[in-house]
Formats: sequence, structure tokens, C-alpha cells
Amino acid sequence: MHIAVIGGASTIGSTVAYTLATTDPTIDITLVDPATEAAWAHAVDITHATFHAATTPVDGDRAASFGTVRAVGPDELPDLDPAPDLAIVTAAAPRPDDATDRDAREAELEANRAIVDDVAEQLQGIDPVPVLVLTNPIDRLTYRLWDRLAWPRERVLGYSLSETARTAHEIGRLTDSHPATVYCPVMGEHGEGVVPVFSRLRIDGEPTTLTDDQRAAVREYVRSVPFEIAARRGAAETSRWVTSAGVVRVIRTMFAERTSTGADAAATANAPADPVCLSTPLDGEYGFDDGCLSVPVTLTPSGVSEIVEWELADEERERLAAAHESVVADL
Repeated sequence: MHIAVIGGASTIGSTVAYTLATTDPTIDITLVDPATEAAWAHAVDITHATFHAATTPVDGDRAASFGTVRAVGPDELPDLDPAPDLAIVTAAAPRPDDATDRDAREAELEANRAIVDDVAEQLQGIDPVPVLVLTNPIDRLTYRLWDRLAWPRERVLGYSLSETARTAHEIGRLTDSHPATVYCPVMGEHGEGVVPVFSRLRIDGEPTTLTDDQRAAVREYVRSVPFEIAARRGAAETSRWVTSAGVVRVIRTMFAERTSTGADAAATANAPADPVCLSTPLDGEYGFDDGCLSVPVTLTPSGVSEIVEWELADEERERLAAAHESVVADL
């Protein structure tokens, strides 16, 4: 499997590449970035790291299955051989040092529109492949990239699984449960309009109900904690660890037959393997005809195979509609 990370010299791009390479050293990874010197340095460093990822001695036969990590400029993307099976878009404008409050994603929209347009132009040089967008604000820019590419909508996805991890963490704290026992998918917007689907909440596999105050606390935590992290660690850092781990989970779900078996069993033991909630262009699903929102999807190596329409509680539908209104207002 070959994955191209567009924006691979960035903090989030290099972290995603490192996590992929050390989780499964058989993957070929290409860091695509105009900062070719930095991308080369990350590629070499990550290549060295894969030595430690081999937990047992590697014989000649196994060595042949190990992948490579390399760096290229954007103009070389159409000539990659083999062609990528998946592109991950992390390219983004630098975040200002004061981008640590909850309106930061709105400021990022203006800065990153032109970058996403450039990425669309670069991707036009290759045959359509699944594209996973990590550039903020994710829902708006996933839609913009899809609109500029004019590829089938099942090919373009926005990453949003970090909200699911944060939701499980806070529910675990509130209920004195381990987060790994919590299943609560998150729909809606990657931002203020998050919609934890409390009607599907399970803890240790059992349906569980939270109070109104607990639900409000979960939503507030998920909205605010990324910016608390940025305030304490620096705006340029972002929540890169949870993001990179979530990206690996998406890829394992997409390419289940081509990745290591059982490696993420612990992470998904208390949740259905399918679907997962990711941002995708909508065409009538949940009553919405445009824009992108995180909705439950089933995945294949080609991208989205189905958008699943869950039965939602009235409040969840209302919050989903508000999230959609917010997203399409900025398209």
C-alpha cells in the first residue's frame, strides 16, 4: 500500500507519517511538500525509526515486504510510481501564535482556502483515489476540495475521529468508566457543532443514559480541549497524537484485508467495526443536499461504500441541522 501525505513536512503531516510507518512498516509513504529539504529530513528520520518498529529480527523474506519513506515536491505527485492508493491532506497555512481560542478555525478557513485549491490542482494530475482531509476547518475544506476536484464524492473524506476519542474520555471520567469501554459516535461539525450521538451510547456493551448536565459537559469538553492543548503546548503543535492515531484507525478500516490483522482489536472491542463517523459530501442523507458533515459511513479501499442513516433522537437531529447550517454558510 502506498500513501501520499500532502503537506508531509508539516507538524501534523510528519506525525501522521511517523505513526503510519512505525505501526505498519510495510506501507510505502511519500511526503509531498514544497519544503523539500524539511520533507527529506523527515523521510530519512522516519525511515530510521522503522528499524525500531520491527519487534523481531527480520529475515530476507520479510525484509522484502518492508516499505519505503521518501519525499518529493508537489510537481512530482503525478509521476509517483507506484501511484498512491490514498492521499492524506495535511497542508495548511502556519497558525499564528495566538490561535488558541475557539474562533481559530474560522480564521484558518480564510488562510487555507487557497492552499486547498492548490492541492486540488496537484491531485488533478493523478487518477481519483480516496483523499482524507485533515486541514482545518475540515468540513468546509473537505467540501471545497471535492468541489474543485469534481471526483466522485465517495473518494473525498474529512477526518473527525478525534472527537470520538475525546467524547469517550470525558464520558469515562463522568461515569468512572475506562474510555476503552465507552462507545459513543460523534456526528456533525468538526468544531462547535459536534453532535455526540448519546442515543447510541454503550458502556461495556450496555445502553447507558447520561443526565442533561453530563451531556452538556461532554459537548463542552470536546469543543474546548483542543484549544486548551494548543494554549499550553503552542498553537503550532495541534492535537497531533490523537489525530495520527485516528488516521491509522481509518486506514485500517479502509484497507482491512491489506493491513495487519487484529492490531486495533483493543481500540474497537466495544464498538462496531463499521460504520465510523467521517465528514463526507451529502446528497440528501439526513435531509441535507450540500456541504459536508461527519456522518456514519462504511469504508472500502475505494472510499465510502455507504452513508448509513441512523435513527436519531429529536435533539440530535436538531443539533445536526444547526451544524449543517453553520457549515454551508461558509461555502
